Amino acid sequence: MGIRKIEDEIDFREAMRKKATELKFKEMEAKASIKNLTKDKIDEIAKSHGVILALNPDLKEEVEYLQKKYNIPSSKIIKEQIKEVDVLGKKSNKINFDKLGMLAYQRILLRKEEIGIGLLPLSEIFDVVNTGELKGKVDIKDVAKAMNNLEKKGVIEDVKKLESGAIMVQFFPIQYTADQMKLIELVKEKGQGVISLEDIINDLSWTQDRSLRALKTLEDSGLAKFRESILKGKQWFFPSL
Repeated sequence: MGIRKIEDEIDFREAMRKKATELKFKEMEAKASIKNLTKDKIDEIAKSHGVILALNPDLKEEVEYLQKKYNIPSSKIIKEQIKEVDVLGKKSNKINFDKLGMLAYQRILLRKEEIGIGLLPLSEIFDVVNTGELKGKVDIKDVAKAMNNLEKKGVIEDVKKLESGAIMVQFFPIQYTADQMKLIELVKEKGQGVISLEDIINDLSWTQDRSLRALKTLEDSGLAKFRESILKGKQWFFPSL
């Protein structure tokens, strides 16, 4: 298989991945509609993610109770389910950056179990909102402005620019285990944002199973990205480090 054919195959798979992600968002948003938000579901989200979905006006007392119970700030109470059509003005197509930011936030929240700690590069957040009605009408600078607005309001944890120039957005608080912390420190010491299984076993004197467990949890959290190539074999990349 020639290099060009391989590149075409990669591009095709990436396009299919983005389309599948877009369809998944539509399905998740439908499931998160007001009619499906029971008291138990709202309680579960508040307890697990520190966010209250106050979309149903009939559950006002429950929202107030949960805010006190879990000590959730007002900035983490979502009172409106944002849709793509809400982001653009009806006549001018002018972007409402507050709503663009909240659309991204709500979609990331729906994927919380999948992405774990919610640490994402700006480019991936752009893919999250560059769908449907907004496709081709927002650019990555718009998303950056929307994320900065969310950070200023205390809705998200952090927006930081790495030495490489990449922008990373931390949506939710991070809590690491002891092994995860040791592995993260090792990656920082290496200074290249990438590590192999052999590096961990040799430098930390861990077994292969222990090393893979730690790597898997960081993969699941979204902090580490697994890559395998013919030239370099299996490696784990840490974009935010």
